[in-house]
Amino acid sequence: MTGFGNMSVMILFPITLLLLTMEIVLASYKSSSPKWTAGLAYGNLIINAAWTILITFLLLNPSLILPYLADVLADVFQRSPDDIIPQVRLIVMVIGIASIATVIIDAFTGFRKPRSEDGDVNEATRE
Repeated sequence: MTGFGNMSVMILFPITLLLLTMEIVLASYKSSSPKWTAGLAYGNLIINAAWTILITFLLLNPSLILPYLADVLADVFQRSPDDIIPQVRLIVMVIGIASIATVIIDAFTGFRKPRSEDGDVNEATRE
């Protein structure tokens, strides 16, 4: 864990576990609910906003890649550490931006469901 900025990972780990627990609780509630409601959409929005904040914090963290990790990756890929750091930052940014885009699409879809004619939570319940 020291390769990814020990302080950042250790601070964000409990928050990540809390968000995962909230996702599991919301998913289990959604599975028992026959209709998608505005309350579910707002709960989904709150969880998605928290994920977006967490991902943004990780993306803006300058100590995400420590020099030790850059040396290890440079040895693995047989490049210099100066070449590895920008490539790893680019990969992290692309993954982070894709995650944020997915969260935004999920929140938008959550608010479109109550307006639909059925508003069913599960596709299997539609007939």
